[in-house]
Amino acid sequence: MRRRDPAASGGWVYEAHLMVLAPGYASTATHTRRKQAAALQRVGGVDGNVSNLAVVSLPATLDPDDGGVRSDRITLAEQEQDVLTAGRKKARGRQRALDRSRRASNPQQYQRSRRQKARAERRQTAGLPPKAVTVPAGPRRTTATGRPQQTYRRDTVSTSYRNLRARHSAAAASAAEASHHRAKKIAAALVAVHGPNLTVEDCDIRTWFRLWGRACSATTPGRLITALAAECTATGGRLLRASTFTTALSQHCLCGRRVTKSLRRRTHHCDPADGGCGLTGGRDLVSAALAAFTTLTDPDAPATARLDHTRARASQILFAQGLQEALTESTAPKSAPPGRTRAAAEPRGNTLPRQQTASARTSLRTGSAVPPPGP
Repeated sequence: MRRRDPAASGGWVYEAHLMVLAPGYASTATHTRRKQAAALQRVGGVDGNVSNLAVVSLPATLDPDDGGVRSDRITLAEQEQDVLTAGRKKARGRQRALDRSRRASNPQQYQRSRRQKARAERRQTAGLPPKAVTVPAGPRRTTATGRPQQTYRRDTVSTSYRNLRARHSAAAASAAEASHHRAKKIAAALVAVHGPNLTVEDCDIRTWFRLWGRACSATTPGRLITALAAECTATGGRLLRASTFTTALSQHCLCGRRVTKSLRRRTHHCDPADGGCGLTGGRDLVSAALAAFTTLTDPDAPATARLDHTRARASQILFAQGLQEALTESTAPKSAPPGRTRAAAEPRGNTLPRQQTASARTSLRTGSAVPPPGP
């Protein structure tokens, strides 16, 4: 096979890959972690959306003596957002440089821009000689059907163009690998705390990308859920998918009452004045808690999912204060665990402001899967 390599001549390097038809290697620490996670008698729910991933789990016996309610919200840290912004800026700069190089090497395939045409007309009116345009900034010359007169693969490209294209491809591959590694780290940490038996809403991520493509590219919700499903299977459990049409988790409360919310409303409140139970918490965390109480007649058919309001109401009564604390929005956002992920690298020391430190301690009391950054 061949892959991009900016250091190689022409930007390509050829390799021979050996395929081993056997399970992948797992370290002793990974086997130990998965064995401990498989022994957890817990059920949990996952709510994935564009901005974060929420996970809530409870003991399968619904007995407070067997453990408390644990919750997690995985979001992009401020440092991760800064790294992504810088990466996008560099990528745009490389793309502009590639476009300028292609235009300079193939000026006959491009038209002049309006600004260049207007300048030529002013010089002609003033009696000045025309100025040579080495890099036309207009659209590409096309046929009557709108196709380019010459295909891009027949264009003349310079050596610097090839090298820059190789660096651009290598940077994109590195970012994709870093995102994949971050997702695997987060999935391993979540399953180690919440157990391998989880349920998530069966959402179409493609619709999210059509509406919020840039945000989804940063948080990669589909990649996180896929990694979580793979980790659950490797641990001996399974990530079940429940249909949103039969459950409507975001529009219900644990007491069984339907609480209609618009997409803009991110806080759940079951108003006692309207006969509600008074539960208040984050919309995503409440949906994740309800996902833990969905039952599927056929595990392979998301449409057979139904919400068990009886068990949900029983858990609300049994866990009371602990459940209320786990469903609040005060849980501090956590970044990915440290690893080879560049975007997830955190400086040593406590980087949380003083007003967020108490929220981080609250997150640890509820069983945070990913610890806040620290020494």
